[in-house]
Amino acid sequence: MTAFAVVSDLHANLEAVEAVFARIDQLGVPEVVCLGDVVGYGPDPLPVTRLVMARCKWTIRGNHDWGLFHELDDFNLLAQQALRYARARLKPSLLRPGRRRAWEFLRGLPERMADHGYLFVHGSPRDPVMEYVLKSDGFQEPEKMRQIFALLDRPCFVGHTHWPGVHGVDHRFTYASDELRSFDLDGPCIVNVGSVGQPRDGDTRASFAVVNDGRVEIHRVAYDFQRTQAKILAVGLDPLLASRLGRGR
Repeated sequence: MTAFAVVSDLHANLEAVEAVFARIDQLGVPEVVCLGDVVGYGPDPLPVTRLVMARCKWTIRGNHDWGLFHELDDFNLLAQQALRYARARLKPSLLRPGRRRAWEFLRGLPERMADHGYLFVHGSPRDPVMEYVLKSDGFQEPEKMRQIFALLDRPCFVGHTHWPGVHGVDHRFTYASDELRSFDLDGPCIVNVGSVGQPRDGDTRASFAVVNDGRVEIHRVAYDFQRTQAKILAVGLDPLLASRLGRGR
């Protein structure tokens, strides 16, 4: 089986995206797939979208990609501000017709994908765009997890929470740390590949996964988040979007 990489939650963070693709190239992984949230939060929605279009075999829709074309009432104020900024940077016009291809690419993203014998969604198998499968759901929401796992007959890859790890057959979450970052893909499980562009597990490094021969390994990559922070401030986005990158939160 061909090895492939899985990226998710890039969030318009060009420095993180470039660092991750460079690491994937160093590893010699020939194929990349994307679980969505190409845009949102970060300062570079257009170049990140173009890079995803060029490098990824396919991309599915994240909630921020959906929000680019819909009302924003269900998003917090930081996300709303960043999505309005992304619209302004991505929407084509008579003076900027070169944006159209990226705009239509994001508009047409599918909600789920099956490939390599696995299922891929952004959120959850039950609600592929919006629902979170949280690290605490295994013990706090057992009925939710039973319903979700009842839909699975194979491993499923997700993003959305920005926390890398695996929900196993007992539905409990195992965090992908530096000490434990490789897992067998044996039967139904939910693999969260973490976030490239906005990690939230207290680790500032970008996260992605490599799948090969029935195993998944979570990789972390340091990137120049100070440069991304400076760009966020320069374009007028909320300073909290910059500071959180330095805390991995």
